[in-house]
Amino acid sequence: MNRRDWILLASSALLPGCGAGGADGAVRNFTHAAAAVARSSGDGFGVWENGRLLRSRDLEKRLPSLSITKSLAALAVVRAVGEGLLTLDRPLVDLVPEWQDDPRKSRISVRMLVNQTAGFVSGVSQLYRAQIPDKGKVAIALPLADFPGERFRYGPASSEVLAEVMRRALLPRGSTTERLIGQLMSRIGLTSPDWRRDGAKRHYLSTGAEFSVAELGRLGQVVGSLSQGNDTAGLRAEIFRDLASPRPANPMFAAGIWWNRNAAGSGGTAIEPESELAEVRPPSFWRRACFAPDLDPEWLAMVGSGGKRVYVLPSRKLVVARLGRSLHWNDGAFLRSLSA
Repeated sequence: MNRRDWILLASSALLPGCGAGGADGAVRNFTHAAAAVARSSGDGFGVWENGRLLRSRDLEKRLPSLSITKSLAALAVVRAVGEGLLTLDRPLVDLVPEWQDDPRKSRISVRMLVNQTAGFVSGVSQLYRAQIPDKGKVAIALPLADFPGERFRYGPASSEVLAEVMRRALLPRGSTTERLIGQLMSRIGLTSPDWRRDGAKRHYLSTGAEFSVAELGRLGQVVGSLSQGNDTAGLRAEIFRDLASPRPANPMFAAGIWWNRNAAGSGGTAIEPESELAEVRPPSFWRRACFAPDLDPEWLAMVGSGGKRVYVLPSRKLVVARLGRSLHWNDGAFLRSLSA
């Protein structure tokens, strides 16, 4: 299945603080940045500085947030780890005994699931076909294509395995993944009147949430605060920063977020994440990948297909949220327009 088919199918249903980039990549004027966003506003946008709204259009516009859902799922993991329900690096065979005798699956950890490096096949056809009765059962039975932790392979499989792992971890407490995420969303100030579910009414964590521009702005402010080491919304920054730390399989992607940190070193190569997900790339590719090497390495982005974005520059407390339905979007060019 190609990338465009994946988008259509999904639609139907170093850490920050590593230092400022070169002068060409620094946001110097927030008013200019807000004007630049307005020129590429899509279906709605908002620009916030230090929590203050600078400029916006259609703040209450709501669209499916697609893979930005993965970023919220990562924050739910931070909450679950903080409550002692999960650990980031311990193998999951206690929660998934079906893997006990599998020499590869028995090595899978929560961090690998969040970072899309557990080794599973993408799972698009198995998990995104017409509603299935129990996506968790399907997900944990999916085969591996890679040894756990060795390669970044993007798709719904790892996220839906994560949803099943969280469900099992919460069961002894009489709680559910949906309840935990709902409590977290309430703290952040998010709502999602609609959410993609399976036949058992369980939320998809790979896609499915629908947030407004204003809500995406709140999500960006929480992520920015956590990345700066500040606890917020019942989340511990120490755990978030651990989950967001770079790993060899893909240093650009961690905690459900795309990071520009590879721009801090020499040899950074500009890529567009949405254009690179159909093909499985080696770790050497991801060790150079960034939005653009001339941009501040502190930039991070929560990415949803079609140009749905939440950009954050944590040290400047700048958040840009954009809803869109573009077939072609370029993060580097957009972020550069903020700094021009």
